[in-house]
Amino acid sequence: MKKKYELAGMSCGGCVNSVKQALLQIPNVEEAEVYLHPQSAIITMSKLIDVSELQARLSKSGHYTIKETASI
Repeated sequence: MKKKYELAGMSCGGCVNSVKQALLQIPNVEEAEVYLHPQSAIITMSKLIDVSELQARLSKSGHYTIKETASI
């Protein structure tokens, strides 16, 4: 399943890389497309992952926040 998320806290390509790598380390995340403008991500997962789990992982990588926007 694919879900789209709003992100905040990224300011450069390095941030995009950090967020993508953090997301890919989460079990059941198969793919993560991260965009700087607008700050967003499309995450492909094998089973539903609660946004709080995604946020917990991103908080370890920097001052990033994630918010669910829609299913695709």
